[in-house]
Order: sequence, then structure tokens, then C-alpha cells
Amino acid sequence: MKRVKGTGLCSLVCTAALFVTGCADTAPDPAEAAPQAKASPTGSPGERPPNPDRSDSRKDSSATSGSAEKSRMLPVTTGGSGTASITRPSDRTSGGDTGTRVTLVSYDAASRKAVVRHDTRGPAATLRKGDVVAGPPTKASPKGALFKVTGVGVVDGRKTELTIAPASLADVLGSSRASGTVPVAPSAWTVDPLIKGLDVVRGSVGGGKADASAGARKPLRLDFDAHVPMFGGKPWLERETRIGGFFEMTPEVSFSYDGRGTAVASDATASVKVSGPYRAGWHLKGPVRAPRIAPRIPLSMLAAYPVVMVGSVPVVVSLKLQLVLQVQVDGSLTVDVTQTTGGTMRIGTRYTKETGWQGDGHADGKPVDKGTAEVSGDGDLRVLLGPEASIGLYDAVGIDALFGPYLRVKAEQPGLVSALRDRRKGKWSVHGGVTLEGSLFSRMPFTILGIRPTPRQLFPLITDEWPLARGSLPPLP
Repeated sequence: MKRVKGTGLCSLVCTAALFVTGCADTAPDPAEAAPQAKASPTGSPGERPPNPDRSDSRKDSSATSGSAEKSRMLPVTTGGSGTASITRPSDRTSGGDTGTRVTLVSYDAASRKAVVRHDTRGPAATLRKGDVVAGPPTKASPKGALFKVTGVGVVDGRKTELTIAPASLADVLGSSRASGTVPVAPSAWTVDPLIKGLDVVRGSVGGGKADASAGARKPLRLDFDAHVPMFGGKPWLERETRIGGFFEMTPEVSFSYDGRGTAVASDATASVKVSGPYRAGWHLKGPVRAPRIAPRIPLSMLAAYPVVMVGSVPVVVSLKLQLVLQVQVDGSLTVDVTQTTGGTMRIGTRYTKETGWQGDGHADGKPVDKGTAEVSGDGDLRVLLGPEASIGLYDAVGIDALFGPYLRVKAEQPGLVSALRDRRKGKWSVHGGVTLEGSLFSRMPFTILGIRPTPRQLFPLITDEWPLARGSLPPLP
């Protein structure tokens, strides 16, 4: 287990994007490292997935109004090399895919300029006005790129200067269809600890079972141990309660798109989601006293930019998480509790012309292993441990979500008079639970499949809770 030292608190960067134009909000951040190219399904790093069949096949097709264009099924695989694809929406005879690859030398979405390098020799005019360029994360575009060529400028050897404008997924995927799921490997995450004593484990740990045949489907786990002041810093009352625990996740990204055989963007349907199993564990020991309503204490920042290859088009999924801890107390308790829960979660959104944008969320849980619990006092304690997340495509618009597994401890202690008169006994209980809050947001001008969503759209709250332990308390004297 590798020990990673903390670097101090920092704020959550909530800039994710869903089905977007591909226009990043600012110039590339030089502090972000370019992710490594993923291995292709054949096992060769950086190998480009085969182009989809460009023939106008009638298999899996649907008729369009006033057009003979058909809907093609594109394969969905794990991301390939660092080169960008060129799609020509006006060229319907070839399905739009030119088969040409370029490398982004520079990319500035704010000034709408880019420079590309051609990876093969040939005529300089390999790019035309109206072409769409889709690129994976690189040094020039750490969050990926998706743009339309509005002008071809100076050509210098294999380099070409371009003026650009935002593009949409409908521009690059057109009338085609695609659906698939790719795992997010533990090695794909960058982890920035915000407290001392945070351990990062990439793989199976603590009895967690990983499917060896699943390759990248192994968990990422964060362990922590922290002191939480309970008396507001008063020297004569100051005592500390120890709160430790872990959060473990094995996420995968699912993407689907259906152009429904038409070039009309608003007729398309699309969805993106992150889902998978999780486990959360707590070890609470010591006194807790009211008033104690703590803000969400950030423990660690995490980010990953997995690439989903849709045919030959790299679609960049941006995942930004902040693991947070929140303690809420009403009353006075003394606890010594160790519990572990686990379940599955899904955070996503989907769009159809008929329903508009809707949330696609799920969260459940149950006890994992047999924990221990000792509780005394009178009051309520709730400890939440989970990620605040921004999930989307190309980092321009997306979903804000809080996925919060929590532990709830409640103790009711009758006085001696009530106990003797009413024969009442004290009791305590421990429950596990999970909550999922989500919303679609937009931070900048953009279009999604040619549609502008509302600036903020809240999704329904999802909650679940289950019993873990219970016991009785003697009456107070």
C-alpha cells in the first residue's frame, strides 16, 4: 500500500460536458498531463480501431424522410492513439469518415484557432471548410477537442493553420448508431490528496474481489484516518473523535447514440453514464457532541479522461471527483463503530426529442461483512463519505452530482424516572444508507445535438437505507 502525503485543501472543479460541441472553455491547461494512449482491442498500444464499413448497407438501417441515407452501427471500443479523426458531414457517399488522421499541434477554443500536423504525405488540402475534427487528450488539448473547420489558412510543410467553430456530436456521428461500455482503469486516475494520511490503492484490497478476466475492471480505493474536532477549538473542552474509513469504486463508462437515419440533429437520441460497484467503510471512535454540522470536508481530488472510440471517432469522457466527508450531530453520543457497506451506482443523463434531457441515476446498498458497534448517550450522528462528481464529454457542459454513502447512528436514552415508571429501556441503532443528487448544468454557450438545454435542470433525488446493528441501553441514574 503506497502512502501519499496531503497537499492541502482546494476547490472542486466542476467543468464536465455531456453531448457537447466539443468547445473547451479555456485554452489548454499546461499543468494537466496528457493521458497515455490506451491499448486497442487487439492488444497493440495506440493501434487505430478499424474504420466502420463505409458502404450503404441496408442491414440495421432505417429510412429517412426525403433521403436514401441509412443508419449504420458503429463499434464502441476503448480509446486508441493520440491522433484526431476527420469527418466530412457533406460526403454522404463515404459515410462522412474520410479515414484521414491528423495531430493537433495547438488548439485554442477561446480564440477559435488550431494548427494540425498531417501524419501522412499527400496534398495539403486534406482539410476543407466544414470538416469536423475530433481528437483525444494530448498536450495541445488536455481535455480533448471537437470542432468544425471554418477556414483553412497557411500551410507550412505538413502543418496547416485553421480557424474553427464548435461542433456537435450530431455533426460527427450523423445518422449512424453506436452503443457500448468501456472500463476506467485504476491507472487512468490522477489523485491529489487534500489531507495527511491518505492511502491510494489501485487494484483489489481488503477482501475486495476483482475479476481477473476483466482487465481494467479493478477497483480504485482511497483509505483515510482523520481527527475531527468536536468542541469548536475551546482549549478546556477540546477533545477529538477519530474518523477513518475508505471508499472504493470500479467505474465504467457507457455511451450510446442513435442518429435515427437522419441528418436532423434534434431527431437524434443519446446518453452517457458512469456506473459500477462501490464499497464504503467507516471506523468511528470517541465522543461526538452537538452542535456539530460540518461542511463537506474535501479529502482528495480525482480526475480521469477515458477515451471512447465510436468507430474511428475519439469521444472524450471527463470524470472529475472530489471525495468529501460530512459529519452531522444532534445530541451527545459516545461511539465505537466499524461498518462496511457496498452496492451499485449509476450517474448519467439521456436525451430524446420527445422527453428532452432526463436524469439516469441509480443507487443501492447492503451490508458487507459483519461489523461491530458500541453506542451510548442520546442523539443522532450521520457521517457521509462519497464523491462530488462532474461527468460529461469534452469538459464544456455536464452533470453535477453527489453520490453519498453514509452511516447513521441513533441513540435514545430515557431518564431513571421514566425507566422506572414506564419500564422504558434505552435503545440504539446503526443504519447504512446512500443518497444521489444530480443536475444538468451549462457554463458557456454551446449546443448539444443542435439543442440548447436549460442552464440548470435538477434530477430526482434518490435515497436508500438499510439496518446494520441495534442494541439496548441502561437507564440513566
